[in-house]
Amino acid sequence: MRIVVVGATGNIGTALLREIASRSSVTSVDAVSRRGPGRLPAPEGVVQIRHHELDLDCAADAPAAAALADLAQGADAVVHLAWTTGRNARDVTASNKAISRNVAAAAARAHQFVVGSCASVYAASFGEAPRSETWPATGIEGSSLSQDKVGLEQLSAEFARRHPGVVVTRIRPAVALQESIGAELVRRFVGPLMPRYGLGGSVPILLWPQGLGLQVVHSQDVAAAILAAVERRAPGSYNVAASQVLDADDVADALGAQRVVEISRSAARIGHEAAWRTHLLRARPDWLTTLSAAPVLDTSRSRDLLGVLPQWSAQETLAAAAKGVAIRREGWTPALSRSREPRPVPPTESH
Repeated sequence: MRIVVVGATGNIGTALLREIASRSSVTSVDAVSRRGPGRLPAPEGVVQIRHHELDLDCAADAPAAAALADLAQGADAVVHLAWTTGRNARDVTASNKAISRNVAAAAARAHQFVVGSCASVYAASFGEAPRSETWPATGIEGSSLSQDKVGLEQLSAEFARRHPGVVVTRIRPAVALQESIGAELVRRFVGPLMPRYGLGGSVPILLWPQGLGLQVVHSQDVAAAILAAVERRAPGSYNVAASQVLDADDVADALGAQRVVEISRSAARIGHEAAWRTHLLRARPDWLTTLSAAPVLDTSRSRDLLGVLPQWSAQETLAAAAKGVAIRREGWTPALSRSREPRPVPPTESH
């Protein structure tokens, strides 16, 4: 098979390239990213990877969009993992719309369009009841991240109506983490004041929003679900998550926190807003809104139809990400680096 991976140098994209390298089903990959692979090593085995630097935040008739359309011609699948973040929600939305529009136009020339969505596409759900893929995908009020993902899925639904001959697949993971995104988490979301060596053994205190549960999934498990969907040319939507929902004590254990203090969600929102406005935190306040309201995912469909069972537990996944943040672990690519040029690291994520 030949597939085109858009957003190949990010969190899930790099995990997908690793997953492809460990299997024999894909023989050729066109890896598309805005800044290229940096020092990304070619996977061992029969997989041939060609890298293409294309900035798809552009007009539909721009050369980058045309180049992507040429790459997608006759491909077995186009996998859309490109996504941008930033402080200005309006600018972020405009960029993601432009990128997704261009990827969808190109995917019309392929046999399958795989859309990287997320759990926040669902309507708010509070409590522990797991929600299947039939839960309304109408988003979370007050979360621009959620509404942007709703827009992406609406685009994919319109695509399916216009191109009935192309299989459309939506992958909806919980919060996807791995060790090699540590530096990116600090650069994009956490901020420079996160203690470098505190995580994983000596955090004195963890402030946690009261009653908040956290569902995560290892990026490698998301990659396995994507590849399984491509191998099966499986249509429809699929939730992907580790089974356990982490509570405050679980998070404290994973982070090595010595004490947990639960605070009200309103106090957490006020504190987050203040930290964001003073640039102590880089994640926008609506990220807390998203985490607080995202439903617990029922993953039985991906298990039964894709044959996917997460290989990493929730605690293992969070502990790996915490270690990555503590040591500012860089990935293989500019997208996962402290700056634009990462230091070379092994192209594996050990378990």
